[in-house]
Amino acid sequence: MNNPKLTSIAQALIAIGSLSIATVAVAAEGDAQKDGGLTEVIITAQKIAQPASKTPLALSVITGEDLKNAGTVDPRALAATLPNVEIGQESGMLQVSIRGVTSLDMTEKGDPSAAFHVDGAYVPRYEAQAVAFYDLDRIEVLRGPQGTLYGRNATAGAINLITNKPTRKLEGKVGIELGNFNTRRYDAVLNIPLGDVWAFRAAVNGNKHDTFLNPGPNHIPLESQDDKSARLHLLGNFTPDTSLLLTVEHNDIGGAGVSPVPLTNFFSGTPTGTLPFTAPGRGNDLLNPVYVDRGSDAQRTAAWEFKQDLNQHRDNYANSLRAEFKTKLGETELTYQLAQMRMHTDQLNNGVYFGFPFANFINGDSKAVSNELRFNSTGTGPLRWVAGVYHFDEDNFRHSEYNTYITAPFGSFVVNLPFLASINNKSKAAFGQATYSLRDDTRVTAGLRYTQDRKSGYDPLSGEAAVPPATTSSKAYAQDVSFNNTSWKVGIDHDLMRNVMLYASVSTGYKSGGFNAEADTGVYQPETLKSFEAGVKGRFFENHLQVSANVFHYDYKNQQLTITTCRTNDPATCHSFTSNAANSVVNGLEIESKLKVGTGGEFRATAAFTDAHFKDYHPSTTIDYSGRKLDRAPSTTIGLGYTHRFLLENGAEIAATLSTRHSTSYYLSDPTLDVRYRQPSFRKSDASIGYDSSDGKWNVQLFVKNIEDEITLQSRVPGAFFISDPRTFGLRAGYNF
Repeated sequence: MNNPKLTSIAQALIAIGSLSIATVAVAAEGDAQKDGGLTEVIITAQKIAQPASKTPLALSVITGEDLKNAGTVDPRALAATLPNVEIGQESGMLQVSIRGVTSLDMTEKGDPSAAFHVDGAYVPRYEAQAVAFYDLDRIEVLRGPQGTLYGRNATAGAINLITNKPTRKLEGKVGIELGNFNTRRYDAVLNIPLGDVWAFRAAVNGNKHDTFLNPGPNHIPLESQDDKSARLHLLGNFTPDTSLLLTVEHNDIGGAGVSPVPLTNFFSGTPTGTLPFTAPGRGNDLLNPVYVDRGSDAQRTAAWEFKQDLNQHRDNYANSLRAEFKTKLGETELTYQLAQMRMHTDQLNNGVYFGFPFANFINGDSKAVSNELRFNSTGTGPLRWVAGVYHFDEDNFRHSEYNTYITAPFGSFVVNLPFLASINNKSKAAFGQATYSLRDDTRVTAGLRYTQDRKSGYDPLSGEAAVPPATTSSKAYAQDVSFNNTSWKVGIDHDLMRNVMLYASVSTGYKSGGFNAEADTGVYQPETLKSFEAGVKGRFFENHLQVSANVFHYDYKNQQLTITTCRTNDPATCHSFTSNAANSVVNGLEIESKLKVGTGGEFRATAAFTDAHFKDYHPSTTIDYSGRKLDRAPSTTIGLGYTHRFLLENGAEIAATLSTRHSTSYYLSDPTLDVRYRQPSFRKSDASIGYDSSDGKWNVQLFVKNIEDEITLQSRVPGAFFISDPRTFGLRAGYNF
């Protein structure tokens, strides 16, 4: 499974690509195909509408049609089509790593390194990021620091989900999916014009499946999914230049609570920890771990030595309200966006955390409000610009408890680690970016953003129960910290010929500092990243071939690293803390290409070659990680895909898609013990075949994902891993009206 040689699927796709390039080249020399070539996608990555091929950034665009062909209903599946992007999960929350830059603090105090947006509105909570993947027009993924136009902690990059908006056409659709693991999904859309001004669009979505894990001998409840979502858009176009978009979203995030699997499912080694705090053969870590391929069934077995009779559940919900007003003032467009998100968390998880059998209770609420007022030019002169102000205010309350079974037969709570945190997070910024045409084929860009962040919080318990009559513990903390930063960007782009653009830029990014859950682990400072990047974007053979490539260099300073560890074998000494532990260097090359073959074929290829290593990192006085690779940063990833559409005589269409992705190895580490778990190189392939009726009314699709049934490590907590999904397959059907 871990042989790095190309599979027959990959070899076939490469052969298709090579033959396709030759075919298109021959056609271009003669009577070039007159089918219009590849479709140009208009994006808003720089806060203004412009063609993707004319945007001097390292970015990827996945259209709604791409999502349909690939059968993508989960954000983690995006990584299969993106260079240098890894998307995993921990405790039901997304972990996004772009070019080796990621954030591992998944608590109420932590912020993502990749800024996640839906229709331009920032989504601060990890739990709410995975439920918006329905009724989408496109997804824009920006790689590299976005410190000028995106203000909230975008050192890794930004992911923008753009939903479908109301149109002037009465239409709708319904769809269902049935698959293995008792998968049941549905979606429906209804679009209604309301008079001459208003239009309404409603979309609903449901995702449900049984656990992907094997319960082991005790059949304890394990992670499953039962999500329901609804989105309502109301769009008013008062004049050609003035509009108001109102949006309401509700997401129920349900199913059984999250469950990791033991380290020993993947590795042999010497367990750390002794009884009574760990069961035989278990520990926080495995010293000198050696990967052992035991196969998918064994890797997915949560074989804990206890049975929990509590009702494991995940009853979370997220509600969002958004408003976007646009109008023109002469040759200037004004945009005002207001967004509010409320998140409620109520869940019980079981399994092994910190190497011990744990029941983890979480109950909390968060409310985030953001405002952005933006102006941009709309004239045709040599100067194009965008400027604005931004304000963000978030309140988080989280009550959580870790209760540990350590006495035979593991039937009573012996250790309790309670937290009762109240956190406030504020950010405000002013920003601007301008592009000036020195001549018709050459432009220069300069951008600036000034940000002020403040984070305050209080926890009367912080991992230790108060002893009556006291109401606070000895670990109680109260913190109030502030940070400010000026991020900037300068760049130049040049049209080498009509459809080929060269660009280069230097930009900076910033991620706010913060504080930890225990007073003795203190405050950490912001991390900063300076990026040097150069690239080329081109369209060739009458727009039948599109290619973009770039090289980059990162100077990554004061890197925030989150470590989850235990000081001793006693569960009460386990904690997670973030510190400015390292400086790092990241160098890389990225390539994306898309080739249209005749009137029915499309070949896609991506490649990323990355050297991401610590420049200076000393986890302790005796451990030196300097020069070692960053976690979650494979040296090489290659993705290949091909879609072919067959037009039948009756006007119906069959679309077949085959794709594969190869990744070299990467690491998940516990630096405190100098333990590194190496995920060996792997590949995963998907396939689908679909039928669309001649009148466009109905469609059906068969699909299989992860054909190889490859299980990979996505994140680590002491004693356990969260892992990727196994092979899934099923049938989708839809009806349009």
